[in-house]
Amino acid sequence: MSPRIPSLLAATLCLLSACHKAPPPVAAPPPSEEELLTGEVNALSAESALLLEEQHRLVWDFWTEGKPVDISATYGGKQALFSLENLRRIDRLRHLTRDPRELRALTALHGHFAGEFLSRELAEHNDASANLEASLKLNVDGREVRYHDLERLLANEKSALRRRALYAAATPALTRLNQTLQRREARTRELVRQMGFESYEAFGSELRQADLERLAQLAEDVLQATQEPYRLVMERLAQRELGLPFAQITRADIPRLFRSREVEDAFPKGESLAKAQATVAGMGIDLSALPNVKVDARDLPRKNPRPLALAVKVPSDVRLSFKPGTGVLHQGRVLHEVGHLLHLAFTQEARFELARLGNPTVGEAYSALFEDLLEDPVWLEENAGVLGDADKRAQYLAASSAHKLYLIRHAAGRLLYQLELHRRTDVDPRELYRALMARTGAMPMTADDVERYLVDQEDFYQSADSFRAWFLAGQLQGQLKARFGPAWWRAPEAGAFLKELWARGSAPSARELTQAIGENGLAPDVLLLRLSTTLQVPMKLDLRRLDDTPAPTPAAPAKTPASTVPQMPRAQATPLAS
Repeated sequence: MSPRIPSLLAATLCLLSACHKAPPPVAAPPPSEEELLTGEVNALSAESALLLEEQHRLVWDFWTEGKPVDISATYGGKQALFSLENLRRIDRLRHLTRDPRELRALTALHGHFAGEFLSRELAEHNDASANLEASLKLNVDGREVRYHDLERLLANEKSALRRRALYAAATPALTRLNQTLQRREARTRELVRQMGFESYEAFGSELRQADLERLAQLAEDVLQATQEPYRLVMERLAQRELGLPFAQITRADIPRLFRSREVEDAFPKGESLAKAQATVAGMGIDLSALPNVKVDARDLPRKNPRPLALAVKVPSDVRLSFKPGTGVLHQGRVLHEVGHLLHLAFTQEARFELARLGNPTVGEAYSALFEDLLEDPVWLEENAGVLGDADKRAQYLAASSAHKLYLIRHAAGRLLYQLELHRRTDVDPRELYRALMARTGAMPMTADDVERYLVDQEDFYQSADSFRAWFLAGQLQGQLKARFGPAWWRAPEAGAFLKELWARGSAPSARELTQAIGENGLAPDVLLLRLSTTLQVPMKLDLRRLDDTPAPTPAAPAKTPASTVPQMPRAQATPLAS
């Protein structure tokens, strides 16, 4: 009987297995369109991050040592990376995502890819205008002068007649440049439509992450509130600096008007970096001890004299190039770049798109915060000793604050000009420029001035960034003074406060940063109050606050197979916040 046991056991097991047979495995569902696109877009992002690192290393070598570099060579084999097809992939994924943080990262990436696409497609026009501008010469009293040197020559020229002759001599040269710029402008409009935007303004709104209409309303408010104070300030300055009534000065006089020399000797060669390092040391930040920061202070012959903060990789490899220089302008540039450096070095944002891409307004606000120390009487007393001479202090601060007011108004005017220019097809750009900039500068526009209407244009409302950054820096400074005292840079607690803000990288919008410091929206009143006090002129305050709420997530169009990735029509750009 025993030989049968194995066969009986086998039969029993067979019956049992038939009764309890496991169900067939359930096939995994195919990946969704969003999942497929997420993988593709993540790969695009990683490739662009590596390319940016490579390019910034080359820029560093060029800036610090004057090494010849070829940035265009880095695109070898990557011609398809910044294609319209990939741009549409990112845009399609933006329409599918519902996560606000993911939407913000994708919008930053989309802006980066769009910028690279435009740069490539406009390379011929950009090179032509840059080469022409570099070669332009003016004929002044029988001698040739480079167009690039015009502003420096105007600032150094004592004679009003010679300043105007220099300025007028540049006008014929600009005629050729204007023709090149017109062709570039027409091509830019075509490319914006190719990228799927309904208008130039729609794309600009995305890049600036702002509701441009609300921003234009704020610009209008600022121009109205400062119109009479500005006239009074400029009258005083023109009389003091140029010996002329404000009604008689022209735009040729502006570089000379703001050429203040009262504190130049207080910033001797080689001390500007030490002053900046000592300033942040009071907040408990030792730049030399930060392992992710490299400061190159070599005084090399071919080194670019302008300081530069550069992030090869955020935040692990952040660098500062410094070459010893003299004067208050150099000191301001050093402080400005140190502001960038600290923001980059203390970023804890792990997402590439939110650590280094996106709109620069918040980063520029941190830079403006430190650069504005040059208008702080307490900081000046510590670092320049100008408070010992009350007249010298008052003259310097008056000139510096007047210049800031001029820059604010000029940015507001340029923003309004650009918006009107791109909204109206029937407008004469020269006449529009004449009208708006005459109001902005509060001085008549000559024929020579009007010929600058194209040279003075900017790409996609760039003034919106600095316009907001100055006000945001004013709010930051106000909070720091209220929390940590007039000399807030001496308080380690101020350093801790700022580190918490810097840790967020470039992810927050300007509005969100104001919320993080206890306010709600961008407010010009803080900065205007400071200028009003320094300049001793009353200004209308209580202006509207720019509280631009994030736009809703873009609605997803009808689903399309991910492999085709068609061009998605966009009703309008979707600004995230101001």
